[in-house]
Amino acid sequence: MKRLGAARTLVIVIAITSLVVAGGWFIQLRTPVAPPPPLAIEPIESSVLICPEPGANAELGVRVTAAVVPGQPGQEAGSGSARLETLPGKSSAEALIVGPGGQAQIDAFGEKLPPIRAVATGSLAPGFVADQWGRDPRGTGRGLASTACAPAASQFWFVGGGSVAGRQTRVVLVNPDDNAAVVDVLIYGTAGLLDAPGGRGLVVPPGSRLAVRLDALTPGEKSTAFHVIARTGRIGAAIADQQMSGLKSVGTDWIAPAAPPATTVYVPGVLPGKGARVLSVVAPGDQDAVVKIGIISSIGTFSPVERDRVKVPAGTVISVDMSSVTGEQPITLELTSDQPIVAGMRQFFSGKKQQEDTSFTAGAQPFTGPAAVSGLPVRTATDVRLAITAPLGAVSVDVVLLPYRGRKQIAEATLPERIEVPAGQVKFMLLRPPADVDWYTAVVTPTDDSAPILLAHRVRERSRYGDLITGYPWAPLRTEVTVPAAEQDAGVTVR
Repeated sequence: MKRLGAARTLVIVIAITSLVVAGGWFIQLRTPVAPPPPLAIEPIESSVLICPEPGANAELGVRVTAAVVPGQPGQEAGSGSARLETLPGKSSAEALIVGPGGQAQIDAFGEKLPPIRAVATGSLAPGFVADQWGRDPRGTGRGLASTACAPAASQFWFVGGGSVAGRQTRVVLVNPDDNAAVVDVLIYGTAGLLDAPGGRGLVVPPGSRLAVRLDALTPGEKSTAFHVIARTGRIGAAIADQQMSGLKSVGTDWIAPAAPPATTVYVPGVLPGKGARVLSVVAPGDQDAVVKIGIISSIGTFSPVERDRVKVPAGTVISVDMSSVTGEQPITLELTSDQPIVAGMRQFFSGKKQQEDTSFTAGAQPFTGPAAVSGLPVRTATDVRLAITAPLGAVSVDVVLLPYRGRKQIAEATLPERIEVPAGQVKFMLLRPPADVDWYTAVVTPTDDSAPILLAHRVRERSRYGDLITGYPWAPLRTEVTVPAAEQDAGVTVR
């Protein structure tokens, strides 16, 4: 009898458990699953940009500039601040921006300054840009060299540089924060990912800069690509490149940062002129990449008879001179690959009995928002041209210039110039700033019906000794950020 009673008890327990489980399952079926919280788009509240090297020697003149492009969402409400400031060092400088449309500069003409941090908060963070421009007319670093001051981040890609005799490529790491950053510099070469243990675990102290020479990490490399990764903290990363022939400079500039790996990559800002146009492509994955090359020009898009495709072995960098198919015209390259790739180009400029200069451009992706570059120089024998590419459809943009007339003044913008670019074409236009200023900010804003755009610019100083040239692709303005919308969870008890 005891056994029978125990069995009955066990059956009752199992039945009750089954009912509870079944009831929970039934309730779960009838209870609607709440959709995930929607994403909200809000103006950015802070921006930190890093300008890597504002002064190095007595011959080099460097200007670091910043601007808050007016008319961006989030500028109309609240308060904010924006400034340029040097990181701790033997010398220091600071320049404030007074409001939307305001601009500022720090000059380092013959003076070596620490890296410069550009910081904006609150209502002055949306539309905040900063850029670095340098000029050495006759020294060992002869040339123009410029770069956008990039946001502090955890990883960067660069394609270019080398460590053969006479060439010096430097990786410049800047830590803008109060804690040390630990950084890995991964280097790809023509034979694959290079064994360069000296580039791993680099410690960048708080508020400091660390420069590492490529020839010290891995000598004898002709073509390279870099993946810079911050394992802890965040950094600004930039790469300077210079090549000498004896005591004469044959090219110097900053290597433009490249878009992350993708199967479709555009290379805007391929400039007109005589000289090699050396395209470099890296396939960072574990499979070979077959890359088709298209050319977007001022008369349309076409595939070149020569150089229409290249094969990139997995993990390696290949380089090919595209000058035979560019026709010395301003173009954009369209690279379509079956595997993710990263790309860049080194451009040579030379003439008979003239000294050479180089400039870099890099892989980019089309975008739809406004973009701007500050610090574009107004100098004798110097002109600035803007390359606007319509890779995916017809483009319509307004171009406005903000002349710099002192850091306490709001710029009086020029009248908008409407530019139309048919689908699959490039327009290479001259910018015409007022003649009574030293520099200006150029702003490009697509119209509502415009297709995505690609932008790059060229600064050229004409000289009988050989033109000095620099430029780089543009990035869209940082104005907004996407964040999850928070909502109360009724299942969470607040004590």
